[in-house]
Amino acid sequence: MSKTVARRYAKALFEVASEQKQIDAIEKDLKRITDTLEASPELTEWLSHPSVGNGQKKELLTKIFDQLNAYTKNLMYLLVDRRRENVLFDLYEEYKKLANESRGIVEAVVTTAFKLTEEDKKQVKATFEPMIGKTMELVERVDSDILGGVVVQIGDRLYDGSLRTRLNRFQEQLKQNQVG
Repeated sequence: MSKTVARRYAKALFEVASEQKQIDAIEKDLKRITDTLEASPELTEWLSHPSVGNGQKKELLTKIFDQLNAYTKNLMYLLVDRRRENVLFDLYEEYKKLANESRGIVEAVVTTAFKLTEEDKKQVKATFEPMIGKTMELVERVDSDILGGVVVQIGDRLYDGSLRTRLNRFQEQLKQNQVG
């Protein structure tokens, strides 16, 4: 549910940011807010506590984030008024997706058995960017269970070139070809 709510807020904020040519500034604001909240679990807990009044929350947020864009600040106040502070992390992720999409950038989650070298990253980009027609922003994950190869997820598309998947396919082929 919070992802859906976050997506709505992010979309509305992005539309305003686009009109006002403030996409980058608002994205930086949202990153600063989420980084601060991530670094201070106590602050996050305090903001979500039901006994803390909206006025107190807004006052503290104004002190902590005194240099925010007016649109970002208004959004934070709106979230506080509606008791939706918990969607800030998802809101940032959704906003970032919209901002990247407008720039022709797509996030690609690249899973490998070992950490990628710079040359590996260039090779992954050179392979997939022409296929998707966009610039890729790589998010790296290391998972030794895939044994080798690479798994690339771009949006809802999955390109699985892992050794584990190849071995599983080979095993299935052997089972199907057995004479019984």
